[in-house]
Amino acid sequence: MNREPFLSILVVGPTERREFVEARAALGRFGRVVDVPTTRAAREILRQEGFVADLIVVAQAFPGQFSPASIDRLRAASPVSRILGLMGSWCEGEMRTGAPWPAVIRAYWHQWIPRAGRQCLQLRQGNTSGWALPVTAGEEERLLADVEVVPPTRGGLAVITTWHFMMYDWLAEACRRAGMSSVWTRPGDALCAEEVGVVLFDGTECTEDEAVEIGRLAERFAPAPVVALLDFPRVEDRDRARLAGAMAVISKPLALEDLYWHLDANRQPPVPESDAGT
Repeated sequence: MNREPFLSILVVGPTERREFVEARAALGRFGRVVDVPTTRAAREILRQEGFVADLIVVAQAFPGQFSPASIDRLRAASPVSRILGLMGSWCEGEMRTGAPWPAVIRAYWHQWIPRAGRQCLQLRQGNTSGWALPVTAGEEERLLADVEVVPPTRGGLAVITTWHFMMYDWLAEACRRAGMSSVWTRPGDALCAEEVGVVLFDGTECTEDEAVEIGRLAERFAPAPVVALLDFPRVEDRDRARLAGAMAVISKPLALEDLYWHLDANRQPPVPESDAGT
């Protein structure tokens, strides 16, 4: 039986932190993972005969935890490896006011699972993807490489709960491209709908009122999952949303490919016509 090749993945940094635990666990589905705490320890692993890392993932909890010079030394130790930055919550503003690592693909902890899921699968299959491009590729080139990678979701109804029509309009178009119909509700609205595939809730930081609304939506449309869209979520925001009833949390601004991944992962399948009304 043919099997896709496994990736060799070297993970550097404090992956025991709450914001990194799930991201680290997700990598285990795609290959052999070796964990080390520092870039020096990573270089020692890379010097071992026979060890070649397809991916080197550096988990940075705060700006400056790993210097650009340490990343350059890591790259020199394994020029063929792709270096990826798994960024913590405190790194959100680093691109504006800090000194981000040059020529490193970055993803925040709340983006990691859908992106790593897509990209690692494409790398294992030998397909073109954003992570497979040369380190000199820009963000726009990576986005273009990923546009056709995600297969469309098929069928189902999305309930989109937001105060803002423009947000509904944008999400409705995204759902339409994925083969889904949609309906707009505002928080607190009563809606009678059956065979709902997914509920998209447009929030901010999962405030107390938003947590109540997530719980109401989860109860009203069960077993359809609620996906909460939050502004630059912290781990605490994610945990509050999950406790309230959200199946998944996506950060805003969001990439459509991340949204589609969550739709495919969490959507309730449409009821077959033969079962409708029974």
